Amino acid sequence: MPLRTIVAALLLLVLPASAHADIEALLGKYASTGDGCESGATPQFEIRRGIVEGPDLLCILGAPKEASAGHEAYEAKCTQGNKVHLGVLTLDIPDPDHIKIGLPENQEWIALYRCK
Repeated sequence: MPLRTIVAALLLLVLPASAHADIEALLGKYASTGDGCESGATPQFEIRRGIVEGPDLLCILGAPKEASAGHEAYEAKCTQGNKVHLGVLTLDIPDPDHIKIGLPENQEWIALYRCK
């Protein structure tokens, strides 16, 4: 077996697997109410590849960052109204149907419920 193959196999064993969940599982439309758009309300938030968009909010996601268990974190540029925030956007993912997002420079979480 070539040395390169052996080294690659050993690296896979000793390096930690990525802590980041598949962002694809979070793509979709979300409401900020617990009924998850059941009441016929228009979805208020949408998560797309590299983008989180909501009322008066647009976040462009960049590189993944280290995060604690059950969380995702990304470098982000978020525009809220006429303010631009640079920093880390955090996703708390206890369940893909109910997530919370923490915006850069903001200590409050926004709860989101997947529209079905």
